[in-house]
Amino acid sequence: MSITINALRHDTYYFFLKQIKNILFISLAIACINITIDTFIQPDVHIMSIIEEKNFINSNSLLDLINNMNQAEKYELFKYSILKIIMLLISKTLLLGGIITLILSSLEKRNKPITFLVYFLYKFIPSIFILNCLTAIIIQLGFMFLIIPGILLSILLSLSPIIFSFKKHGLIDSMCSSVYISWKYINIIGPSILFWMIGRFFLTIIFSNFCFFNKNIIFFILNISTNMLFSFLIVYLFRFYMLISRT
Repeated sequence: MSITINALRHDTYYFFLKQIKNILFISLAIACINITIDTFIQPDVHIMSIIEEKNFINSNSLLDLINNMNQAEKYELFKYSILKIIMLLISKTLLLGGIITLILSSLEKRNKPITFLVYFLYKFIPSIFILNCLTAIIIQLGFMFLIIPGILLSILLSLSPIIFSFKKHGLIDSMCSSVYISWKYINIIGPSILFWMIGRFFLTIIFSNFCFFNKNIIFFILNISTNMLFSFLIVYLFRFYMLISRT
């Protein structure tokens, strides 16, 4: 059975439009959670003003900023960075879990009660969070050396949560299977990951230039937009793995 990008894109569009209300609701909920967490973890006003006013064009500008800070400011920046990373991992985990649960429930011929879906998500989330932490560490190590290894690792590990959701593999086995399958079908998976990365980059650039609205509103809309874009990618990858599993 041959798998083409056009066929996958068509199936993804069909499911995405059919479930647009549910996907939008999940994206809105995750965006609200992000706003709430970000409000609680924001550092001192002085640190935030430095972060917002400084343009980090390269790593040297970030190093200059850190070198000009005192110990208390360095500690606040470090604590904020760690909490921000945890927040991003939590939001990604919840979005992944929510969309995958939505897809799995739609595949069932009988409608599952909401209590069953919540229970499934509750059991599913901790493992996905650990998997996201592992893949994030590996991908960031790739980006630390050069951009290309980071992008390649993002492509190779992209199927890990999808494979794990089928409950046939452990965390490490899911990552290894993802690397094998993604490398074999990199011509199909690669463009979708690149499209998601480029789309997220342009959305961030566009919304960061909106100076006429409150920054919290812009952050909220940006979160919804990136969540919707990531949801589309999840559906695409899930459909791809379903077709691969049948061959």
